[in-house]
Amino acid sequence: MSIGCDITQSTELEKLALSRALSERQKMKGMKMNKKLRRSIVGGFSALALLGALAIQPAQAAGYVAPVSGSYVMRLVSPLPGTTNTVNITADAKGDWDQFYGKGLNAFIMYADVKGDVSLTYKYTNAAGVAITNATVYLIVNKKYSCSKTTFSTTMSTNYPGSNRSSTSAIVRDWCGDQPQMGAGETAIIGRTDNFGKATYTMKNWNISGEQYPAAINKMNQYSKGIPCGDDTMCMQTTLAPSMSAHPSEAAERGEDKDLLFLHFVNPKVTALTTTQKVKAGTTKKLSFKLTNLAGDAVKGTTVTFESFGEGDDVPEWSEISDKDGLVSTTVSAAKGTLGLQVIRAKVYGANKGTDSKVYWIK
Repeated sequence: MSIGCDITQSTELEKLALSRALSERQKMKGMKMNKKLRRSIVGGFSALALLGALAIQPAQAAGYVAPVSGSYVMRLVSPLPGTTNTVNITADAKGDWDQFYGKGLNAFIMYADVKGDVSLTYKYTNAAGVAITNATVYLIVNKKYSCSKTTFSTTMSTNYPGSNRSSTSAIVRDWCGDQPQMGAGETAIIGRTDNFGKATYTMKNWNISGEQYPAAINKMNQYSKGIPCGDDTMCMQTTLAPSMSAHPSEAAERGEDKDLLFLHFVNPKVTALTTTQKVKAGTTKKLSFKLTNLAGDAVKGTTVTFESFGEGDDVPEWSEISDKDGLVSTTVSAAKGTLGLQVIRAKVYGANKGTDSKVYWIK
């Protein structure tokens, strides 16, 4: 991402968007950790204009315009958002970036498995609640100006305004407006509603590594303090928005009441089979770790790296790929007479944090 991107050729709407991004950046200072994250991923201009204007002063600042009820309503029905599986950040929008959507905006954070399959079903109705049936509708992935780093493939038809993708099935990251196409990173998956007004969208994530596994799927994950999501290696999310248009204008999106989804992709959970043990110096011990996904199932085929700290010899295996049971293993050893603690840390390749297994070497 270019911190000082040139917006001299931007439209006035883009300038408004970038202004909102700068305003959000300034308001983040001194706020709580979760506020910093939220502001960093939910900035402005229909597609969450953020991050690209950190070093830019647009000619005019955008004023707040209260949202009005939309002509269309779009709700996520599968998976159905709730208190047990969602972080609801709708309150953060009120009186701020809700102005770029219809009055019925909802905003949610959910988690998904990195390199996993995604299936989302939305219901489309008019303002009176009547289903919009047999109609062409869209799900916008890596919404423009969101700085989403996620990449996908889909078997469904897509609408993409740029030229920097390998095939029509590829969904590339959003470039935050710092490329010549000025934010053409967003991809619209084309759907069609059924007799109940529902449309389902499917895609597969292709990021090598995601965020750390969350402490709970209805709690905010841990991110770097004061760093926007688009710049933070601890953060891996896509901004998703249903729409009646493939790439809606600001005016069009203000006429849509929708569920805006920030889908965060997480690494498998790494669990040490034995967290702490005493081992006689002069012997060798096998240590194992298990990888599981959000559903609790074993994850195979994932590379895990090992690090050693403290007493004892270096581990002989630098990395290992998880087997069908989600297991990876390494061995520790220490010369006779060694006393003290050795920590073996297992991390999913590319992850910032790992899981420790402690060995206390004794006589």
